[in-house]
Amino acid sequence: MTALDRWTGAVERAFLYLTGAGLFAIMMVIVTDVVLRYFFSAPLSWSYDLIGMYLVTLVFFLALADTFRRGAHIKVDLFEALRGTRLMTVAEIIGYCASLVLFALVFHQMAVNGLDAFLANDVVDGAIPWPTWPPYLFGAVGVGLLIIRVALAIVGRAAALLAGRPFEQEGSGEHRHGEHAG
Repeated sequence: MTALDRWTGAVERAFLYLTGAGLFAIMMVIVTDVVLRYFFSAPLSWSYDLIGMYLVTLVFFLALADTFRRGAHIKVDLFEALRGTRLMTVAEIIGYCASLVLFALVFHQMAVNGLDAFLANDVVDGAIPWPTWPPYLFGAVGVGLLIIRVALAIVGRAAALLAGRPFEQEGSGEHRHGEHAG
């Protein structure tokens, strides 16, 4: 495990704590809003903006890299029989390289839009003038960490391929269909 891989893992774990706090905050804001709305006819006018703009984007984007590392993202097991073969390793490298290009474009767009919103002091027209740049920041940071994680996956698979062995991801959380973590 390289220093970059350890650092990336530490940041991913910290982000998971943030996403847990974000989920808890979503739950508390919704419960508070429901209680105030239905028992006191005084809903929180700002709850949807806070949840939709900030908390959901925080939870989604900051969990991306760790989800990828654990192999917990949605995938189709169409090529399950090829798992652990050199062909699958080459296919993964090609797919991850293509993904890097896409993620780099997403990162760039989020960074540019976020910087533009920050410099323009852009806010949402609502009960509270929420700044619009933080969701772009969450997205750029999350996708940036995902880019590092995908690049590490490419390097790991390429090293395995050059060593003449198929890549087997240890501790990834990936399980064959029907298997459960024990």
